[in-house]
Amino acid sequence: MRLMSKMLTVIVILTAFIVIGCGEAAKKPAAAEHGKASVADKVKAAGFEIIDLAAAKAIVGNGVWNVKRGTLVDARPARKFDGAHIPTAKLIPDTKIADFMPAFQALKLPKDALIATYCGGIKCGKSLIVAKALRKAGYTNVKVFLAGQPAWNKAGNYNEVTLKGAKKLFDKKKATFIDARPERKFKKSTITGAVVVPDTKFEKFKGNLPADKMAVAVPFCGGFKCEKSHVVAEHMIKMGYKKVLVLAAGAPAWKKAGFPMAAGGAAAVAPVKKAAASAAGFPVEEPGIIKTDFFISTLLNPATRPADTTIVDVRNADEIAAGAIPGSLKVSTKETAKGCDAFIAQLPKEGNVVFHCASGGRAGETYFFLADDCKPADIGRFYFLDAGVNCDAQPCKIGE
Repeated sequence: MRLMSKMLTVIVILTAFIVIGCGEAAKKPAAAEHGKASVADKVKAAGFEIIDLAAAKAIVGNGVWNVKRGTLVDARPARKFDGAHIPTAKLIPDTKIADFMPAFQALKLPKDALIATYCGGIKCGKSLIVAKALRKAGYTNVKVFLAGQPAWNKAGNYNEVTLKGAKKLFDKKKATFIDARPERKFKKSTITGAVVVPDTKFEKFKGNLPADKMAVAVPFCGGFKCEKSHVVAEHMIKMGYKKVLVLAAGAPAWKKAGFPMAAGGAAAVAPVKKAAASAAGFPVEEPGIIKTDFFISTLLNPATRPADTTIVDVRNADEIAAGAIPGSLKVSTKETAKGCDAFIAQLPKEGNVVFHCASGGRAGETYFFLADDCKPADIGRFYFLDAGVNCDAQPCKIGE
């Protein structure tokens, strides 16, 4: 009897340990165990609220920044921000927080003011990095618009372009500039080549708009506090225009920068140039940026990809685990921190190399790290895809 009693005691103790152990195991999130926590999980775990598209639109409002509505912060690289960003957004790239934070703090926002960070979509962690930095800087009402730029674009909204980005379009003759100010202002002085479509006389002047609804159009008016360009942009979106970029800095900033101005109608808009081609025959939007449709038709599938071309996936390991482009080489953009020689040593020594990531941001950073910092003599064989890549299912889906 004593032996049986002791055995029962041992069994009870062992059972208790097993139950406790299982209970502890059950407390561990499955995602954490396998290292596959989504960005959304990480945002929530860090204590940040995720806002939706409607909330982001409420912050944008009429397109003129108002601290009472809130402030959007773009965590993507400056190059992406210059080309197109959500209206009213301020820039703090996740890789250059120390450089951009002083300018943001100079806005003198109340510490409890609503701030929402965003980047390249639900798989982009840049917005979380910047959100944490803002919280560390003392801001107490920081949220994350996780769906970010892709969701904004998909909903058919217009974007903003910086003065630098607009000048780039102007120099390459890739856009029609639209003066939303009154005729008298336009006739006195405007951006060279611009057409006039006053916001208060839109119906009368809409015939001046580009016939092609896919043409890049840049409405502008009297500066950051001027709503007219945003009104014209909204009208254009309703008409079906797909590539509307408001130059919020407007005519005053253009003039101050010493960029070309003329009396209204004094210079016609030059025809849009076709995309250039690289020495290797790869069609590019501009040096280094490969055309998306060419990537899809020729490089995405290993069967049609030239033998001397390597796709380099610069995403993180946890992202790649969910799926990748077949035959791609995996070299995270984080490897650039080791320096030029160490990074280049991981790349093919010959042939064309095309970097890609989840949204184009890190791929661009990697390319420009090579082009601007490393300056290899054969930089002409390197490219990057400035578009989103989703490999959750095969074949991977490529889009802007």
